[in-house]
Amino acid sequence: MKIKRLFAILLVLSMTFMLFGCKGKDGDTDDKTTPAPTEATEAGPDYESMSMDELYELAKKESGTITVYSTTTSAQTAAKKFQKQFPDLKVEYIESDTDSVANRIKTESDSGHVAADVLMVKDNSGEVYYELVLEKYLDLYYPKAVCEHIDDSLLTYGMPLFATYSTWYYNTKMYPDGCPLTSWWDIVEGYNPETENYTDGNGNNTQFWTIYTKDITSPSYSALWCQLVIDGDALTEQYEKQYGKPLEFTYMKHLSNEPGLMYFPDNNGGVELFWRFTQMNITGLGDGDAVVAAVDESLNGPTLGLCSASKLDNQASGSAIDWVRGLQPYTAFLACDYVYSIKGCDNPAGARLFTLYCLGGDDGQSGCLSVFNTIGRWSVRDDFVFEKSPYSIEEVNLKSPDFEDIYSYFLSVTSYWTKWSGKKR
Repeated sequence: MKIKRLFAILLVLSMTFMLFGCKGKDGDTDDKTTPAPTEATEAGPDYESMSMDELYELAKKESGTITVYSTTTSAQTAAKKFQKQFPDLKVEYIESDTDSVANRIKTESDSGHVAADVLMVKDNSGEVYYELVLEKYLDLYYPKAVCEHIDDSLLTYGMPLFATYSTWYYNTKMYPDGCPLTSWWDIVEGYNPETENYTDGNGNNTQFWTIYTKDITSPSYSALWCQLVIDGDALTEQYEKQYGKPLEFTYMKHLSNEPGLMYFPDNNGGVELFWRFTQMNITGLGDGDAVVAAVDESLNGPTLGLCSASKLDNQASGSAIDWVRGLQPYTAFLACDYVYSIKGCDNPAGARLFTLYCLGGDDGQSGCLSVFNTIGRWSVRDDFVFEKSPYSIEEVNLKSPDFEDIYSYFLSVTSYWTKWSGKKR
């Protein structure tokens, strides 16, 4: 896996055309006149310039059922709406697990039996981009009319459908005046540099927060720690600003870097934060609803929980929870759910029609973008607003991810999590 990642990182240098997806046709950035929407070129029809009506006419000539693999159940509602809007076409929704859908697509493609046309998936770690897009399992489709309403920085790794993030939760009854945290260092409060864990000289527990999380080794949460390592200098500066003294790096003696498997740099604030986190007593839970329920109960005093932003919907049933937000230097990174056409599929026009429909159509209103408007999500279009989330991206304080570096650190975070969290003393 690591060899493939290193190869992919090198490969990306020769594929800069993907960095400006709205130019040209299906990722083509050559400086040339774009063909008429219905005109075929050597690379095939100019799908990116076509309207939904034009795509519909082409899709009707394709005989198969448009099959959608999606890790978001909202796609099922989208598929039903699509079927009503385009009655001459058939669409099938298949719910897919984020951790397994990539291997599924690879296996089907490598065996010569491409079974789906569209993939909707969150890519927090960069794995989908580096292992499916760059290795030619997926096609990038950038409808020009939509791209005009999306910030270019969000188009680097695929066509974003909506934005979200992974968040910490706190108990609002225990902290009625608002978020009790100011930075990531508050989360590891109680760490003792002398004992290098959460005990004092007499063996008493010094950990302040009770912590519940989903699986830290899953892409969503490992990627978040990768980003913190990438921004290690900012974490170091934040510590010195917050505590008025230099950060003491205590993880150094615990490094056991192994080329190709795990590597962390020296004197990195993000790695020190991660080390301190691994030494906490943490309860892992398999379900985000269980995480926020534990925060709501807060049976053991001040409690934090890490899971999907969508679990804020538990407020509607009376849970005393809210997002941790406004952390310095940032709360998390902005993650996108992307939509791709699967290379070699039976319904290339149908796949793009379904995609454009989900994106809201050319004007944002003629499709079904509203289907994805739920708590914990934001629209990436500047002409369509998601109003279900109670806070803006700016209020939460989210940054854009550095996927190239996240991807290179991903194995290291998961490996060191396994190694260091087993070293609690």
